[in-house]
Formats: sequence, structure tokens, C-alpha cells
Amino acid sequence: MSVLRYRFALHERRITLLTAICVFLLVVFGGLAILSNVIVLPADLSAYVVFAYILALIGFVFLMPMLYFQYSYARAGLWIEPDRLRVQYPGEKEQQMEWAEARFAVDEGEDYLRASKGKEGLGHLIGKTRFVRLHLEGMWPQQRAAVEQAIAAHVEVRHPRLFTLITLLNTQGELVARGRLYLFENHLLCTENRGEKRVFFYAPFKDLRSVKQRASFYVGKLECEAFNLQYKDSTYVIMLGYETTISNTLGNSSHWSVTGSASEWVEALLSIQTTGDYR
Repeated sequence: MSVLRYRFALHERRITLLTAICVFLLVVFGGLAILSNVIVLPADLSAYVVFAYILALIGFVFLMPMLYFQYSYARAGLWIEPDRLRVQYPGEKEQQMEWAEARFAVDEGEDYLRASKGKEGLGHLIGKTRFVRLHLEGMWPQQRAAVEQAIAAHVEVRHPRLFTLITLLNTQGELVARGRLYLFENHLLCTENRGEKRVFFYAPFKDLRSVKQRASFYVGKLECEAFNLQYKDSTYVIMLGYETTISNTLGNSSHWSVTGSASEWVEALLSIQTTGDYR
């Protein structure tokens, strides 16, 4: 079986467009600024010369990181090999997982991709204790379909009944991780969204205990509903609120948002347990 490589063509196109704009600013307005040193211009055009210098400087400043990203994306991609899957995404360490370790793959769906604007990632390969982030948000729809088809030759690709971003807490209300919660046909999956990419639990519905809504948490005036559940010897507190952190040249900023209704999740879990609808 041959090795299949898929590039992050959608993101790469955006970087190429930004690079072209930076080159345009640098060449056109930089050329005008240099030309002003050769040709004597009327005094009333001096303000335009200063403006040309500023635009050329902006083009140069942003061109450097864009060229770095161009280089990074040229080396990046998702590789499907006979014995494993590898992902190299710009700015991240290479991820890989043997097919023997993988349980299944998850596709959160196009609706989630549009709602999140690609900020939280789309597509994951789930193992027993960890997962690989596929970064399908960086590809065109045709590429995503081709990747899913290729992955399906090795493991099942699942689409969750319910899915949301969460904050996972312990029974003392202390932060454990920012996570992702999936409701499948007969299992509930909770994973870490960032950091070490851990799988916290993959629980059959029949083994869940004490699923019930609890008091909400408040972040300022924002109310985030929550529920508890027990699986094996552990009690998990699921807070349906999520903090998104954005990094930029000025530093980090974050904001909280409500990510679901506790009653919806509790009712869904209890109804499946009661009816035994494990399709």
C-alpha cells in the first residue's frame, strides 16, 4: 500500500494570498519611496512619500513571518501510511499513531467547522489514552472527504450524536482540563482539547452511574450549566462552558462562552440508558 499525503491546501492558499499582498506593498510603495529620493518632488507630495514609506515598512514587517509560514506549510501535511498516521502541522510537533493503537476516528461535522471558524480543530484519531489532531480544518472539503475515505480503510470513522467543548473539573471544582465531549451510539467520550491530548474516559452507557445535573458555575455574570457522572471509581464534573484563548503579537486574550445545556445532555444519556437504544 502506498503512502498518501494530504496538504493543508486551504490554509496554504490563505498564507499565499497574504504573502502576495505583503510583496505588493513592499515592491510598489517601497519603489515609490526610493524613487522619491532620486526625483525631486513638489513639497505638497511629501505626505504621500511618508505614507508610501509606512506601507512599504508594513509590507516588509509582515512579509517575514509569511515567508516562514510558506516554508512551514510546504513541509506540513497529513500522511496515511500502511502501519500508521502522521500529522505535521505548522508550529506543532509531529503527531503520529499506529493503526493498532487507534480505536476510531471522529468527524465533528461541517456545522461545527463553520461555527468554530476552524479555531478548535476538526477531525481526530482516537486511541486508548491519547488522540491525534488531524487538522482537517486546514483542507478543502474534497480533501477532507478523501482523508476520511482513506482513514476508513483502517478504522471506523464516527459522527457523534452530540458534541461540545467543555471544562472538566474534579469534585472540588478545580480545573482538570479544557476538553471535548462526544455522545456516540453507545459510548460517551471525553478528551482533552489542548495540551497533552489525553483521553480521559471512553465509557459505555451501561457503565455510567449517577448522571445528574448539578448547580451551575459562574464566570463573572456568565452562567455555565454543569452535570456530574460516575464511571468506574471516578466522579467527573462536566461544565458546559469553555475559555477560548487567542494569542497574537500583543499577548494573549481569552473569553468564556456557554457551550450547551446540562438538561439536554443528562436527558440524552438517561434516555439511552433507560431504553437501551445503543444503535
